[in-house]
Amino acid sequence: MFRKNPNLQYQAFSPYRISDSRMASTPHMLICGKGEATLLGGFGEASVLLDFDREIVGGLEVKLTCKTKAHIRIDYEEEEELAKRREPLACNWYQMVTDEYDLEAGEHTLISKGRRGFRYANISAVSEEDITLFEVIAHAGTWKFTEKGSFRCSDDRLNRIWDISASTVKSCMQDFYEDGVKRDGLLWLGDYRVTFLSAYYLTGDVSLARKSLLMIRDSQYECGAIPACAARGGGEQHHRDDGISYMPRIPGDGQNKWIILNYMCDYIRGIEEYVRMTGDESILPEVMESAESAAKYLLTLIDLETPGTWYIDDYKAKRDANGFNYTILMDCSINPLSSFESKGAFLFQYISSLNALEKLGERTSNIELIKWAQETRARLEAHIEEHYKDPLRGQYLDQKKQKFAGISQYVAPHVILAGKKDPIGMERMMRSVMPNLGFSMSWRIEAMFREGYSHEALRDIASAWGKMVDADSRTCWERLDAPEMNATHYYDALGSFCHGWSAGPAWQLPAWVVGIKPSAAGFKAVEIMPNLDQLDYAEATVPTPNGTITARVERTKHDYTMYLSLPEDVEICTVKFENGFCKTIMGNGKFVITSD
Repeated sequence: MFRKNPNLQYQAFSPYRISDSRMASTPHMLICGKGEATLLGGFGEASVLLDFDREIVGGLEVKLTCKTKAHIRIDYEEEEELAKRREPLACNWYQMVTDEYDLEAGEHTLISKGRRGFRYANISAVSEEDITLFEVIAHAGTWKFTEKGSFRCSDDRLNRIWDISASTVKSCMQDFYEDGVKRDGLLWLGDYRVTFLSAYYLTGDVSLARKSLLMIRDSQYECGAIPACAARGGGEQHHRDDGISYMPRIPGDGQNKWIILNYMCDYIRGIEEYVRMTGDESILPEVMESAESAAKYLLTLIDLETPGTWYIDDYKAKRDANGFNYTILMDCSINPLSSFESKGAFLFQYISSLNALEKLGERTSNIELIKWAQETRARLEAHIEEHYKDPLRGQYLDQKKQKFAGISQYVAPHVILAGKKDPIGMERMMRSVMPNLGFSMSWRIEAMFREGYSHEALRDIASAWGKMVDADSRTCWERLDAPEMNATHYYDALGSFCHGWSAGPAWQLPAWVVGIKPSAAGFKAVEIMPNLDQLDYAEATVPTPNGTITARVERTKHDYTMYLSLPEDVEICTVKFENGFCKTIMGNGKFVITSD
C-alpha cells in the first residue's frame, strides 16, 4: 500500500481533464476534485481516463460507493494510449502498472498498492449496479527543496523545453536522483551527472546530491568496481510492500554485477562537479578513497603495455572472476550508424575522469594522487594517438585501427570535453545521424557550446526536445528516435516518459545561452559568456551557496546589453560577449553592461 515518504514533500492534485470515458455519467465532475461521477453498471466495463497534466510520483486516492459487488481496475501510465492498453507485456522484469480491487457493496477508499509514476489514471469497473466516484486525488511527492532557478528567452519553444526539463528534474528528485520514476526507479551513475547539474541550476539543493554520491560510494565492490546503478548502496525504490512492485526482477544480480565503464568515469567527474558547483569540500574525505579506487580499477581493464589490446574487447561475452559483465554504453539503444560501444569515447571519458581526479587531488593536497593521474593520462594519451587516431584525417576513432572514421557521434564530443581538439570529428558529428536522446545527447550539446557551435546546439535542442513539446508532453522522455524517422512519440510500454538523464536543457540553457557558470568553487568567482545566436534576449536566475545570480542579455542592432545582479559573496565576475567585448567586475551589486 502506498505510504507517504517522510523525507518528501507532497502536494495533492485533482484531475485536470477527462481524456476518455466509456459508459460514464458526468465524469467531468471529478475535475474539481470533489464531484460525483457515475460508472454505469450492467454494460460490461465502464471507465474514465483521467489526465493530471503533470507527472505524479506517489499514489492515487479514490473514494467511491458501489451498490453491489464490483471489480475495480486502475491503470497508471505516463502516456495516454498506454493507459488504455490491456495486453500483457512479453517481459519477465516489467509488468503493466495496474491495481485491482474486488469490493463488496458499500463506501470505499482505494489507495494505490505501491508508489506509482504516472500522468494518466484509467479507472475502470465491472458491476451489475452503478458505481459512484465522488473524489479522486493524486498525491505527488518530491524531495524537500525550494525552486530558485529560472530561464526565459525570446523563443517560446526553448522556454517550453526548459519548462518540461525542469518538471522532469523535480519529479526525479525523490529519495535520491531517480533515472525514471515509472521505470526504473534506480540511481544510475551516468544519469546522476545530468540530473545533478539540472537540479542544482534549478534548486541549488546540496543534500540530495550528497546523499546520492554516498549511495554510489556504498555500492562499490572491494576491488574498486562500481555497478552501473547504486542499488547496493540503497539507490532503488523496489520495495515490494509500498514501492515499485511491478518490476519483479529489478534490482537483481544483473544490476549489481553490470559494470558500465564510462558510468564509473561519470562518478569521478560527478564528485568534482559537485564540489565546483556547491563549494562543499567536506564530502571529499568521504569519497576520495572510493574515487581513486574506481580510477585504478578501470586502468586494470586497459592494457597499455600490449598496444591496441583490450581486456574487454568482447565485453558482451566477458565476465571476470567476480561475475561482472562489462559494457561501454554511449546511448540507450543500438543504431547501425552509431558506435554503441565506442572504446575511443570511453578512453576520452577516462581522461576526463583523470582530469577531475587531479583537481580533487589538488583540493586535498594529495601529491601522490596528482602524480599518478598525470602519469596515467600521459600514457593513455600516447596510446590513443598511436591506436585511436586516423593519421591521414587527423580524426579520433571509435575503435582501434578503424578503417572508416566519421560515422559515430560519440567520440568527438568526449575529445572536446577531455580538453582536446577534434575539429574534423566535430564537423562530421554535426552532419551525422543524431543519437537517440539520453545522457549522450547532453554531452554532445555541451561539446557544441564549448566549441562555439551555439547555433547548432540550439538547433538540436529545439529539434529533439521540441518533439516532446509538440506531443504535449509535460516531461522529458528517455529517448527519441533520429529525426529522419519522423518520430513524434514512442508508444513503448517499457519506455520512460519522465527520465532525468534527458533533462539537460534545465541547466544547459542558463549555463550556455545566458552563460552563467562558476569559475571558482561555489560560485565565489563567476564567468558569464552569453551565446544568444539568433535570440533577441535571454534571462536566467541561478542559485548559488550565497544567493542567486540573475542575468539578462539583450541584443541591440550593434551590441549587447546585460543587466546583472550578483550576490554579496561573489568576489569577481568576468563577462564576455560574442562580439569579443570583455569586462571584469570586482565585488558584488547590480550592474548594467553594454558592449560597444
